[in-house]
Amino acid sequence: MIKFKIAIICCLMTAVSILQGQTVIPNSGFENWTNFGNYSDPAGWDTPNEELMAIPFFGFTVVTKSTDHHGTGSFSAKLETKHLTFPALDIPGFMTCGKLTIDIATGSFILSGGVPVVDIPTHLKGFYKYIPKGGDSCVIGIGLTKTTGSIQDTVGLGSFSTKDTVTDWTPFSAWIDYLSTTAPDTMNIIALSTAQDVMTIGTILYVDDLYLDYTVGSDKKDPAAGISFYNDRETRRLMVFLDFENPEFTGIRLFNMMGQEVSTIKSGLVQSGRRIIQYAEMPQGVYILQIEHAGRIVTKKFFLNQ
Repeated sequence: MIKFKIAIICCLMTAVSILQGQTVIPNSGFENWTNFGNYSDPAGWDTPNEELMAIPFFGFTVVTKSTDHHGTGSFSAKLETKHLTFPALDIPGFMTCGKLTIDIATGSFILSGGVPVVDIPTHLKGFYKYIPKGGDSCVIGIGLTKTTGSIQDTVGLGSFSTKDTVTDWTPFSAWIDYLSTTAPDTMNIIALSTAQDVMTIGTILYVDDLYLDYTVGSDKKDPAAGISFYNDRETRRLMVFLDFENPEFTGIRLFNMMGQEVSTIKSGLVQSGRRIIQYAEMPQGVYILQIEHAGRIVTKKFFLNQ
């Protein structure tokens, strides 16, 4: 069986020109949908629906308009992982504010385009519900890039991921880790109901009311509230600053991109303070810092030893 390969780094391959004005997430409340006859897409977003519905007899959609919504609107985006019988293919609910082109025969895809960004947000935030099957996990991510001539550089990355069942509308927060001081000109946002190659059919992710934030989290509903980071490249130390209203159970772990845990700070009740991870002896590469506190998990990506 061909598996539909998902590589989150592909969401960062975007290319558009700077436009003047405030940075706007298109159709962020998913109230507007464009009807294409036998399927519809959220306005300003692309999905696999077009390619899937072009398959005779076996076609279906993986992103649909749902009346199960957050806040004062009427709709949200529902992303569902499904199985295509012919050709045999597992496909997640997948949407992007860029352009998605899929080759159904090979299960490959190309992601391009994006929307202008003219400032420097610190978070991508919004609301979600998640009903995973098996060991599935979802991801909602943002990538910021800058194009100079024919060269495109990644400026910032952020993502939120969970494998927990969440049946009530819940806020999420994706911290954006800036890799340089260059101002970005392009933003791409993606959401996937299943973020790994091995998928379980029937996993559902709902997304609604996305927005950009520009401050260190202080909203108590924000899973990242009370947490800030600093990567001291000179001393090769990751510093985590914690400042909670009440003592919270907190655990801190660092993983490499193979999913191997390379450093752990002992879990326990924490109200405030600083925690340090030394990484001088670790190989250069991308690492994921995971902080569990008050039953929530916050993750942040770092490029270490650069």
